[in-house]
Amino acid sequence: MRYKISWCLLFTTMLTHFSAFSDELEFSGYARVIGGYLDEKNVEFKGYEDSIKFSPSSLIGFQGEYQFDDKWSATAQVLLRSNNTTASDNSGLEWLYLTYRPTDNIQIKLGKLRTPFFTMSDFSDVGFAYPWINPPQQVYDTYLFKTFNGIDAVYKFGAENFDLSFEGYYGEESGDIGIGALRTGFEVDNLLGVIGKINIENLEFRVSRYNGNIKLDIDEIRQLENVLNSLNFTKSASSVKTKGRAHADQFGVIYDNLDYFFRGEWVRIKTDLGIVPIIQSYYLTAGVNHAPFTYHLTFADSDVETRSAENEIPLGINSDLDQLAYGYNRIFDESTPDSIKSWTVGVRWDVLPNLALKAEFSTLEGDDVKDSFFVTPDDSDFDKKTNLYLIGLDWVF
Repeated sequence: MRYKISWCLLFTTMLTHFSAFSDELEFSGYARVIGGYLDEKNVEFKGYEDSIKFSPSSLIGFQGEYQFDDKWSATAQVLLRSNNTTASDNSGLEWLYLTYRPTDNIQIKLGKLRTPFFTMSDFSDVGFAYPWINPPQQVYDTYLFKTFNGIDAVYKFGAENFDLSFEGYYGEESGDIGIGALRTGFEVDNLLGVIGKINIENLEFRVSRYNGNIKLDIDEIRQLENVLNSLNFTKSASSVKTKGRAHADQFGVIYDNLDYFFRGEWVRIKTDLGIVPIIQSYYLTAGVNHAPFTYHLTFADSDVETRSAENEIPLGINSDLDQLAYGYNRIFDESTPDSIKSWTVGVRWDVLPNLALKAEFSTLEGDDVKDSFFVTPDDSDFDKKTNLYLIGLDWVF
């Protein structure tokens, strides 16, 4: 955290120094204040409960860009979040990179970048840029990491009836993620992603895929793997390995003719690690623009395919093996991600060209056998069905 802030302060100081000699420095920013209420007692959902909370999604971001010449520029962004529950959501330096534009059709970035996996990855924190208060969480709140260190290149081609772009990126990243109730550090290297996008008048299609080597930093599981191997429970040991390949696929479509719009996005995430379930999520949104108001309806769902635990460890022979079996099965229970369906109806009011007020109502229905993003007491009889009310103010400057 101190390292990130120090780099940010250094970069900002450099930009301020340059501004004394040039008008090529630009500052911009965005902010959002989000309040929410969950109509269920003794239950928490994404930081919201049965009293109005403003902290979970509220944030403010600042960005500085310095244009060295017509080909080179430098960009830094700092994000201050009201909710710092995980390392990946900490306040601090969000990105810091150089941009090189050798031609009008080619752009290359190098540094700390947003992972451009989803349709709205580059601006998922800028609430003013989309109709919802928050992007559908079934897709955007998966355990994919938001940033990486590396290089990104885009080639764009325009024709009379369509625009086409290809993007590729390569790099590495480390940090902290959540897989169900399991919190873990992670490292990813040899991250390689490709994106293709085509725009035909009011219609856009986007596909993307990435692969990478992933390593989870969980001493408890590594020790368990070693014990299982030493006792010749090799299948069980292989099922809890913490190193392997990760794959993710995405497809998105947007149609917007200014009067009404449609959006959809689908994602599938799979790894070679048995303790990391396969996730398949999507959302569908339809809306109407009636300036200065926008009305929208969204259905979102996430399906989880859990891996089966190997039943190699015999029970009832001695207490040590019973304890080993208990610890082994607990790993699979805790690593099961959340699964939930939701319907959301919302309205956006563009009060000013740079200021929007939003309100949403969501019905939430979680999977009976999982936490489904809910936090409840151990003795709770909550059926994982409830409603969430959100209000928001989004501002860009």
